[in-house]
Amino acid sequence: MSNFTNTYIKNLKPRPNKQYEEYEGQGFGLKVSPAGTKTWIYRYKINDKTEKVSLGHYPNMSLADAKTKFIQLKELKRQSINPKQVLAPEIEEDKNTVTELVNRWYSNYISKHRKQPLQILQLINADIIPLIGEQYIDEIEAKDITKALDKIVARGSNVHANKVLSAIKQAFNYAVSRGELKINPAIYIRARDIGGIEKPRERVLTLDEIKQLWQFLSNGKHSVSLQITNALKILLLTGVRTGELRVAKWNEFDFENSLWTIPANNTKTGITMRVHLTNLVESLFMELYNCSMGDYVISGADGQSPLSDRALPKAVIRLQERIGIDKWTTHDLRRTFATQLGETLRIDPVVIEKCLGHKMPKIMATYNKNEMLPEREEALDKWGKYVEKLVNYNAVDEELQTQLIAKMKPHFLQTQEIIN
Repeated sequence: MSNFTNTYIKNLKPRPNKQYEEYEGQGFGLKVSPAGTKTWIYRYKINDKTEKVSLGHYPNMSLADAKTKFIQLKELKRQSINPKQVLAPEIEEDKNTVTELVNRWYSNYISKHRKQPLQILQLINADIIPLIGEQYIDEIEAKDITKALDKIVARGSNVHANKVLSAIKQAFNYAVSRGELKINPAIYIRARDIGGIEKPRERVLTLDEIKQLWQFLSNGKHSVSLQITNALKILLLTGVRTGELRVAKWNEFDFENSLWTIPANNTKTGITMRVHLTNLVESLFMELYNCSMGDYVISGADGQSPLSDRALPKAVIRLQERIGIDKWTTHDLRRTFATQLGETLRIDPVVIEKCLGHKMPKIMATYNKNEMLPEREEALDKWGKYVEKLVNYNAVDEELQTQLIAKMKPHFLQTQEIIN
């Protein structure tokens, strides 16, 4: 036990990954969190049970004020009144939970400065709040965070656990920058100790696997939705990112000129991307349009909002064993697209990079503004026809495909004119 003075209190340093308490006597103490927050506490026993309440934070609550409040609560306890019951309303008003922090972080920073803020919002609502949302930011410790992340790893989502860790670190850094915390409680947690070291994926579907996947999605004997089956086919045929397709709206499409313009705020690079639509891809989009109820090309269950960013990955996991193809992800379809264009069709690497919407190296980007649309159109047409031949499309299939496009285009164009 120690006699508290302002100098003594200021010299109390946080201990990494460990919370500790100092007491002056009669239960009057100070709790120091790993983040450096100092909280006045009163520890007492009532009805043979040890209780503990927080009085306030130092230096917002001075030593003198804390001692005054302690004396008042001690008198209540002497009268057999539990101080915790008296303080409960005050504690409720003064709380600063992880939920409140991440919501402020999202509203004040992420939503204003990130190109794709909804991805972070998904992490917040699906993982951070359910796992640690109720804990106070000045009391949470590294072990609380690692235990929460271990639950994500336990469900087989190692990479996702590392993404959640990154978001948690950023949120607590935000709190530190605003003076709400002195130390980030997640600062010493390493991704390698949670989800492990993430090695760059190299998975590429072989031509036989592409054929197997496509024929399964087209056999009509599964319960996979049209939104999912067509989305997977479109990803394979165009090489666009999953996120670009997931949030695509019908007003981005010019079917009269067979062109899809992805706005800059939907692309990872922040650059407007134009994608040529082959006959096969157009027919897939037309099938989706025929059952669409809202603005989004691939909508969620309500028919109005975009498909959840978890829907496609979950669908792929369910498809793994049913199709009999070794583990693959939606992003592997993009890698497959690029690899097969190069190895099978011998397309120029620069054209492939343009098809993928990658930023060119600095010198090339400065002097070459050419989008290479004709070359990209030729590459996508070659790939579409190659896939058609690979999966054994016949003349009847091609005729039905042409008929579908011819039937649906006028209706779609008329609808666009009404909307515009």
